[in-house]
Amino acid sequence: MRALVTGGTGFVGGALVRALQARGDSVRVLARPTSSTAALEAAGVEIARGDILDRASIAAALDGCDALFHAAALYELWGLDAAELLATETEGTRNAMEAALAAGTEKVIYTSTAVCIGEAKGQVATTATTHRGYYLSRYEKAKYAAEQIALSYVAKGLPLVAVCPAGVYGPGDRKPTGRFIVSLLNGWIPALFPGWMSLVYIDDVAHGHLLAADKGQIGERYILSGTSAQLNELGALACRLAGRWPPLTVPTPLAAPFAIGGEALSLLTRRPPVLSWETYRLAAHGFRADGAQSADALGLAYTDAEEGLARTINWCWEQGLLKRRPACAKLSS
Repeated sequence: MRALVTGGTGFVGGALVRALQARGDSVRVLARPTSSTAALEAAGVEIARGDILDRASIAAALDGCDALFHAAALYELWGLDAAELLATETEGTRNAMEAALAAGTEKVIYTSTAVCIGEAKGQVATTATTHRGYYLSRYEKAKYAAEQIALSYVAKGLPLVAVCPAGVYGPGDRKPTGRFIVSLLNGWIPALFPGWMSLVYIDDVAHGHLLAADKGQIGERYILSGTSAQLNELGALACRLAGRWPPLTVPTPLAAPFAIGGEALSLLTRRPPVLSWETYRLAAHGFRADGAQSADALGLAYTDAEEGLARTINWCWEQGLLKRRPACAKLSS
């Protein structure tokens, strides 16, 4: 298979590129003119310069490709302009779908997110869940709109499958989940609260995309979620692996001022807050996604949370992001 990957310079897209190459597929990455691609080129990846907001550049990059993996996205839970985020997600997705439809692309795998399933408070998100009708973050709103656009092209004849990962973590993560782990283990988080979160290890996300391309049913969504636990429990596990004392657990409402204060401070420092307001809202709401159906349908085996966190913590140490050597460093490969 010859595949075009959008977002190939990012965390998820980069892992997908490596997984495609590992099984012998030929990979081309659509990268903006300002994106650094030296590592990709050194690995033998073909680079097509362009932008998802430029439909012609996507069309040119698709020439000669059998499959499109549309993984490009603006992912952040603080500081993004809502209008810019919505426009990038929706117009970028529409451009990619139009280009793939015109090119007669044989397989289209769209990277959505389990966050935009939109389960009601107290529910567990499944592919049968009806969206609650309101959004917990600007990111959820933009991705939901983009997913609806992508799925609408199935009726036009586009052979599209959607993959919906939960919170992605693992080596290489410098986004919200990765920052949370670093902040926790460096002692910058004084307390945690019992809000639910669902996570999935980065290698499982990449593998899930490949399985969706090979086995996925056109028009279906596949939720990738390997672990669901309360935030304080996940924090305690990470601290145990690292040989740290876990922070205190406080009632969920008491964490709200910390999130609000962190957001206010970030407006001055322009640095990400340890706990953003949107992350707090998501966990306080109780973000739980069921990835068992996808595991059964696709034949996907999830990485155990303890092993995944150990690998992630060890990577953080190797990157110089942690102040003290974690106890689990010797356990990870």
